[in-house]
Parts: sequence; C-alpha cells; structure tokens
Amino acid sequence: MVSSKSLAPILLPLAAQAATIPRDDTKGLQWGPCDLNTTLPVQCAKLAVPLDYTDKSSTEKLELDVIRYPAQKEPKRGSIMLNFGGPGQDGLTSMLSYAELMGPTTGGYHDLVSWDPRGTGKTLRFSCWPNDPSGYFGAMGGVLAGSADTATGRLWAEGEIIATQCHTQLGKTGELVGMAFAARDMMSIVDALGEDGQLRYWGISAGTTLGSTALAMFPDRLDKIVLDGVMNAHEYYNSFGEPEMVDSTDATFEQFMRGCVATPQNCALARNRTFEQLKTVMVELFDTIRNNPPVYNGTYVFDYSLFKGHIFNTLYRPASWPGLAKAMDDLLQGNMETFVLRVLGGGLPVQDQAILGIRCGDKKPRTTHLSDLDGAIEKYHKHSKWFWDWGYGYYMMPCAQWQSETKERYEGDFRVKTKKPVLFVGNTWDPVTPLASAKNMSSGFEGSVVLTHNGHGHTTLTQPSNCTNSYIQKYFLEGTLPAPDTVCEPNLPLFSAAE
Repeated sequence: MVSSKSLAPILLPLAAQAATIPRDDTKGLQWGPCDLNTTLPVQCAKLAVPLDYTDKSSTEKLELDVIRYPAQKEPKRGSIMLNFGGPGQDGLTSMLSYAELMGPTTGGYHDLVSWDPRGTGKTLRFSCWPNDPSGYFGAMGGVLAGSADTATGRLWAEGEIIATQCHTQLGKTGELVGMAFAARDMMSIVDALGEDGQLRYWGISAGTTLGSTALAMFPDRLDKIVLDGVMNAHEYYNSFGEPEMVDSTDATFEQFMRGCVATPQNCALARNRTFEQLKTVMVELFDTIRNNPPVYNGTYVFDYSLFKGHIFNTLYRPASWPGLAKAMDDLLQGNMETFVLRVLGGGLPVQDQAILGIRCGDKKPRTTHLSDLDGAIEKYHKHSKWFWDWGYGYYMMPCAQWQSETKERYEGDFRVKTKKPVLFVGNTWDPVTPLASAKNMSSGFEGSVVLTHNGHGHTTLTQPSNCTNSYIQKYFLEGTLPAPDTVCEPNLPLFSAAE
C-alpha cells in the first residue's frame, strides 16, 4: 500500500494547480453516521431514485444506501464515485477496505463516494436461495469443466436449475438490476451531491464495465474517469461467457513460477529448480490431483476444482504468492494441511447471487442447447491452457439459460466521443482482466489512453507502483493523461518477502 507520506512530494504542487468545485449542501444527500463497524470517518446517506427508469408513468422509488469517505486534504476538489467490481460487490463495506488506499492515490482532495448497487446490500438484494441450510443450491456451478469428462454436461444441467431457481425466487427483480440502471443510479447520486453535475469516477474490475456503460450513456456529463483492471464490455453484453478474461491467466501463473525460482529464499517451491523444471512439476501435480486425488485426514477427497480454483483466486494477489508456494510445496511433500487451511480461509465476500443477477440479466445471448456454447468453449481453450475451464458455472452456463432480462441494456458499440478523454489502466499480468481488454475498450473511446502497469495481480492496487499512482493522481487533479505507450514498474519485485 502506498502511504500518503510517500505521495506528499507529488500532492503539494498538483494541489496548488487544481480548481475547487463548489458544493450546494442545502439540498440532496443528508449525511450522517454509518451503521458500520469501523473507525474510519465515513458518513452515510440515503437517496430515493426511480425503481424503474424505463417506466415514466411510475412513481415507485428505490432507496439507495450511499457512503462518503471525506477528503483528507483542503481545499476539496469535489467527489469521485467508486465502484469495486464483481459485478455485485457492495459499496458500503467495500469502501472500508479501499478508502485509505484509493484516497491518497487520488491526491486526498476529493470525497470518495460509493453506494450499494442494485442486487447488493439491502438494495434489491439478489438472493436466489435465502434458505439453503444444507448448501445444496450454493454448491451448484462450483466444479470446473476440466475436472471430469462429464463435468461440462453437469454444469449445464446445474445452470438450468440455478436459472430456474433465481427466476422463481426473485421474479421481476431480475428486470430491475444491471449496468444501465446502475449507471442511472450513479448519475442520480452525482446530481444529489450538489456539485457541478459532472461525473468523476474510478472503477475497478467489473466497475470498468459500469464505467464504460456510463461513458456511452452520458458522454457529455463526464469529467475524469479512470478504468482500472478492464473487462471487455463487448463480451460482457454479447457473448456466451467471457473468454478474453483468461487471456493472460497462463502468463500470470508462469510469472508466479518464474518469480519463485528467481527468489528461492522467499519461495519454498523453488528447491533449486529451473522454471522449466518447476513447470513440469506443476503439470504433473495438476494431473495427479485431477486423476488420482489424495485423501485428506482420512475423510475428504482432495478436490481438483477447489485446488485449481484456489490457485486461480490467489493469482489476484501477488502478496499471497509466497504463502501459496509454501502450501504447494507442502502438498508435494505429502502434507495437505497448509493448502486445506488456505482454502478454508475463504476468499472475497460475496453478495449472495448478485453476480448472477447483474451479469446474466445484462447478457443478450440465450439458448436451450449446450451445443450452442461450443464456439465459446473453443475460445476459452485458445486463450488458456492452464485455466480454460474457469468460471463456467457462474459466467456462462446459468447466464445462457437465464429466464429474465434487465429492462434496460446498453445496445451500442462503445464507440464514443466523450466530453473529456478517459484513462484506462491495465496490468501486464492480470489473471482475469488482461491488458488486451484495456486496449480493446480504449480503442472505442476517442482520445483515451492506456497506461500499462507492468505488474501482477488483479488491478493496479495489488502490486502498487508510485509511478502508476502518480499518473492517476495527476489525471484527477490536473486532467493530464500520460503519453501513449507509457509503462510503469511496480515498487517491489515478486516474492520480495516471504508471506
């Protein structure tokens, strides 16, 4: 994490040049204490917005929960809206995790504002099986397609059950969530802030698709927009699955191995191996766990999908790579305990089935035939050898059979001239939002620039770079974009310290 002290030499000259943005506090959001377990100086408010923006005759309202992390520097420069991805990460609790990182990176002169998007928190929470004590429904879609020859067919059948259960449980709620409605909610918050009516925004991961959608829907209302860890919005809306997501997953996993052998003092898995030798060991380990899995504690089969899924998820966070290497080395020595405890430690918090309700409702392609997905599956294979089977249960099978559609969907081609140019930022080695997606999306937005963060993990936040942070900060404070083809290096190399 980059501290505000380390950025101070950058902050002071830029702060003097940035223009203040007046605020009218007499209307709109009424800020007060948050009902959250935190010592951060956050404030919360509620905002009533139309339940259905497409029904102009309706007076029904939806109450949004909004959170603000006040600017830590004076004079204030207005607000920056944040979305933390998913799609389906909430805004209130996520702000508690990100505020002290993103605030200094922006310069500290902006209020950071977020909200619980539709489908999350208490806002039309998308919960397809609220009463599932046995975990029967919750376990569906969890196996990887490569775990067995019959797994793809099983995932397709489970996808039908998931889609049916969600439609039965939630009915028309599925029509009222999605990126377009979220973009309109966000602009309603911007209006209620009582500032200049212009959107300043930093979206990460799936928040980049929300950002791209808002850019396309409101090109004349945008001030400064940073899209970090960019998803391919064309695939998000128009494809079975999103194969480009795994375009750099193999390269990221191989960087894990290269970084390990280059820093053996901090990587237990190195054991004087070369990269090629370690790669061979990994191929054999993956094959063993799939075809001849060991038994843990005399009770449980060491599951291939959990094994491979945990590796994939850990690729998001380079700081966790030494710990993963230790667990894999222990596994190779016959000790499964370390790896199992890591898996049981859990991952990112999830908002029930929000990721399904938002993503699946937004997608256009639907089918009742598994064979119609053959082309998408082939693309996954082309993009990745190691992780071609990732996420079918949540990114392809249920969505293809989804039984409701959002009432508003962006139908354009993301070829847009925005009021001000946009800053796209992509990691060279991001396991789920590859640099290729940042370049693909930037190509449609006139005047935009891609800043290459020559780092690892998911989004620029996971392997910090003072260089990257300084460009983001300069953009928010001055509106200045980096030159095309600018590349920033991370502050620390991989495996710089053991976990």
